[in-house]
Amino acid sequence: MDNNLRLAKEIMSHVGGSDNITALNHCSTRLRLKVRNEEIFEFDEIKKIDGVLDVVKAIGGYQIIVGNNVSKVYKAITENYSIKASGETGRVAANPFELLLNTLADIMGPAIPAIVVAGLISALLTLCTFAGLSTDSSTYTILYAASQAPFYFLPVLTAYTSAKHWKVSPILALFLAGIMLYPTLIEAGNAGGMISLFGLPVTAVNYSTSLIPIILTIWIMHYVTALVDKYCPDAIRYILAPLGVMLIMIPIMLCVSGPVGAWVGDLMSLLVTWLNNHVPWLTVLVLSAIAPFLVLTGSHLALMPLLVANFTNLGYDNSLLIAFIGMNFSQFAVSAAVFFKSKKPALKSTAFSTGLTAFLTGTTEPALYGLCLRLKKPLIATFIGCIANGVYCALTQVKIYSFGAPAFLTLANFIDPAGSNNFYLALGAVALTIIVTFIATWLLGFDESGFEDSDSEDSEPKKA
Repeated sequence: MDNNLRLAKEIMSHVGGSDNITALNHCSTRLRLKVRNEEIFEFDEIKKIDGVLDVVKAIGGYQIIVGNNVSKVYKAITENYSIKASGETGRVAANPFELLLNTLADIMGPAIPAIVVAGLISALLTLCTFAGLSTDSSTYTILYAASQAPFYFLPVLTAYTSAKHWKVSPILALFLAGIMLYPTLIEAGNAGGMISLFGLPVTAVNYSTSLIPIILTIWIMHYVTALVDKYCPDAIRYILAPLGVMLIMIPIMLCVSGPVGAWVGDLMSLLVTWLNNHVPWLTVLVLSAIAPFLVLTGSHLALMPLLVANFTNLGYDNSLLIAFIGMNFSQFAVSAAVFFKSKKPALKSTAFSTGLTAFLTGTTEPALYGLCLRLKKPLIATFIGCIANGVYCALTQVKIYSFGAPAFLTLANFIDPAGSNNFYLALGAVALTIIVTFIATWLLGFDESGFEDSDSEDSEPKKA
């Protein structure tokens, strides 16, 4: 049996059956699911499955960490099981802030691959420019468009993921995003002032690269859709229900949710600008200190609005991605230390694969769950490395000029188009993180008892 199919079947045997799942999706390393009845969700049994790194209980659902093969496991589940998703779930969010973070993470997660690819293309473009590619060439123009498109059309990407999250029509959600980005309305937004819709005041806003307006709009749309479905006769539902939703949502979007969302975005931009003008070191220092916690809880994706605000207003990021220099390269250092110090073949094999993944792509969950949590003390070393990176970057004010998780393949994103020494400062942060974390892991040691003999002799080792 294919290993991914085997893993899918073992997971499904402990979740309470396909009927118990109300929502299922995935990010780069995690299956994210919501269940109707938590009492039949066998949390501890799922954690014991060979191939599952960990299970995290979050507001609104669970995250099953399986590593880089998560998309194949997800495909195996969806192809072999009928998931009857609905809005009914047995969980009640006691903390609105945590619910907000999980909602943002759920919405942003599926959009990350497109944004990461854009960052890699941006890094390639930077290298090509330094190699002599003319900025006036059509090749440069096309590559630049590819590197910027996911950001410019961010309302389109998040309209789709928001629609999937709130279970409304993705096509109608994309319709609304298309209105937001229609060239004539973009021109009116750039000109500023007020326009009108049947006499209703419409604040002209340029919604390109925005996040909050479309998310707020689709959130309202799921209530409007429920209202229209309740009163629309079945005989004419196919045509009149979508028409009714759009006739209600277009004025709400242009007159209320869009401008309010833009206003919230403007407040966030003012906060970002104030922090960078007065305490530029504070944000990166705080985020560095809590970066491992953000990844463990899966809430790092919820900070995407901060990242977008930085790139939109500053042209670079000096906070979240800079903090993740420490997070990502610390996991390479932990893996390297475990690889060289451990005497267990299974542990060495796991450390090699997780370290390579963290170093090349910046994907840290395999090392974080597969090594740090199982071996205990390397998690302490991770925090030490992240804090060391935060202090260094706060003092040197390292920046990143294109989106991309800090890793070997995206180092070119630290090259300043204006020609400063930022790239070398970033290399210093990478080196410091690796050295400090490696030494801390080596000195603190680790408990190998979690890797039993069967891990190395009788079965394939757990790895992502």
